[in-house]
Amino acid sequence: MEGKYSIELFRDGGEGAGIEKILIRHDSLNVARALYKVAALNCSERLVMLCDRARVLARSDRPDTMPEIRKRRAVF
Repeated sequence: MEGKYSIELFRDGGEGAGIEKILIRHDSLNVARALYKVAALNCSERLVMLCDRARVLARSDRPDTMPEIRKRRAVF
């Protein structure tokens, strides 16, 4: 599996219980953010993290870390 950004699903018990599996990896931050939002909604009872290699960018148990997806403005 390759990709700079990963979406990680943790076992029941949260961070201390360890990673159950890496759901997906992607090189695009915008795509990874969108996939993270879907994973966080689909696995709402579990901890899901969006990571940039070893750095945590967002955690599903901390809504204030939820990334906003910015849409590009059309230039005419």
